[in-house]
Amino acid sequence: MKNTSIRTIAIVFNLKKSSSDDTYEEYDEIETIQALKVELERYGFSVILLDQDEHFLKNIINLHVDFVLNIAEGVGKTRARESQVPCILENLGIPYSGSDPIALGITLDKYLTSLILSSAHIPVPLMVMIKTEKEIDSLKGIFKGKKVFIVKPRWEGSSKGIFSHSVVSTFTNLKERVMYILSRYHQPAVVEEFLEKEEITVGVCGNKSPYILGMMKIIHQDASPKFFVYSLENKREWQAKIKYEPQESIARNIQVLIERYALKAFGILELRDFARIDFRVDGDNIPKIIDINPLPGLSPHYSDLTILYKLKGRSYSNLIKTLLEESFKRYGFKLNRNQPDLKKSGKILR
Repeated sequence: MKNTSIRTIAIVFNLKKSSSDDTYEEYDEIETIQALKVELERYGFSVILLDQDEHFLKNIINLHVDFVLNIAEGVGKTRARESQVPCILENLGIPYSGSDPIALGITLDKYLTSLILSSAHIPVPLMVMIKTEKEIDSLKGIFKGKKVFIVKPRWEGSSKGIFSHSVVSTFTNLKERVMYILSRYHQPAVVEEFLEKEEITVGVCGNKSPYILGMMKIIHQDASPKFFVYSLENKREWQAKIKYEPQESIARNIQVLIERYALKAFGILELRDFARIDFRVDGDNIPKIIDINPLPGLSPHYSDLTILYKLKGRSYSNLIKTLLEESFKRYGFKLNRNQPDLKKSGKILR
């Protein structure tokens, strides 16, 4: 039954735990969750914080929430983990923000995403998948023409498994990195052509008529290294190592192509509400999609979507309002600042 009155919103998330490696890299800091709670409370909503833990199913059934702001990345190591929460919500008939389980499952898988985009004539780098050690020897001739490649896990986000030394130009280094992915992440490795020019990320929003929220160029603060990678190390130390340049710094012809390809990809993959799409530019000045994230980080400080939006002179509050409005609109709901001030909860239910 469709509920046209939204009074209680649950933020569903995975809380980041301390770890010496990148196991919980995709998960959210409590500061991000609290910041989202503050933004929702501006509209008078009662806000419940729900960690996707062993008690999640019981809690979401018993709490009778009207809407879910979903930022949960899922638990475990499978390529379907981002689909876990939306599948549960759809089963229970609870409206939620963001893309559906199928889109989330496909876009976490870099290889499937590349195949779909390529079939739709959207530029992507050359990509090869390696499932086992025995398959590595098939790549011995891959460096002909002085090509350079980057080795990544097939289904990880937040730059997990991607380091500065993930870029390889010899078969020996390629084999080492592929073996690392196979043993450390227990999933296939993708070997992707490394595009030497700038990295650009773009925000997309909407449903019936998606539009661009903004884009920005990502470069190293020093004179860019020979092979600059927006790697795990660089993201963790972004204030010291990374410079984010506004949309105006991107050549106009490249902006036009990025907007065209981003909107086409958003439509082909049937994404919903909002997403962030990453590009690298090749030697012929063609931007190619290297990643699609329909669950972009929403930290008010360090998430790429937030930063590119602020570079347009807009606020974090306005970003969250825009994303919420698009999600509501899809269900026929309206965001109303004059809602009654309801009881608010900042407790994380477990």
